[in-house]
Amino acid sequence: MEGIDVADQDGRVDWTAVKNSGKTFAFVKATEGVSIKDSAFAHHWPTMKTVGIIRGAYHFFHPHTSDPVQQAKEFLKTLGKLEPGDLPPVLDVEVTDKGNSQAVISAAKQWLAEVEKALLQQTQKPIKPIIYTFPSFWEQIGNPSDFASYPLWIAHYGTKNPSIPGAWQGQYLIHQYEGDISGVAGVSGRADLNRFNGLQQGDSGLRVKQLQQQLKDIGLYTDAIDGHFTESVKNAIVSFQTSKKLQADGIVGIKTWVALLWV
Repeated sequence: MEGIDVADQDGRVDWTAVKNSGKTFAFVKATEGVSIKDSAFAHHWPTMKTVGIIRGAYHFFHPHTSDPVQQAKEFLKTLGKLEPGDLPPVLDVEVTDKGNSQAVISAAKQWLAEVEKALLQQTQKPIKPIIYTFPSFWEQIGNPSDFASYPLWIAHYGTKNPSIPGAWQGQYLIHQYEGDISGVAGVSGRADLNRFNGLQQGDSGLRVKQLQQQLKDIGLYTDAIDGHFTESVKNAIVSFQTSKKLQADGIVGIKTWVALLWV
């Protein structure tokens, strides 16, 4: 369950070669602030889908120098229609633009609310954007606890066990474990390396609780919503995977996670 992320400065990308190297997902930069559009996005976005890479798009956020709602609108305009099988949009929060912590938090909430509203209107599904950040930055803005319901993409290099801000209770969706790596198959310049954090029997916590609720909502799970990945949760996942013609292993990898997102 390995993936990459790139922006236009990372050079040419041969997405077929990326896929053939064993990468299953990728994120590409779409926009930054209000006025910057990534020059490679219009090529990357359809090509990723064509070759069978699970695709996601991210927005590099400027919380203090640009209006957050306008940033969201420009991102959504550039992204176009989110399609079944796509990953949720990503808010990349890693600079303050010399704004104070509360201003950063308030601006992020405005961006997220605008994108959630638009996605619900477009897809009829309550798709929550992913938050990308790194531990020291989240600490810098005061370790806000307001965002725990959003999936976390955490950047922490050189470790298999990333440091997770407290609000997420040790739970994360994706770990960016190396940055600006050259020699990545299919990428002429550099790329970041990511790993999806799957769920399986024996796991517990906030993400399992959210999974149980999803399975209950579609009628596959009737036990307690207690955050424990039990055998009955595994059986429900196997049933879901079978119905979607996915590998029925009872493990929530990225393909199963995305499929559940679009039910």
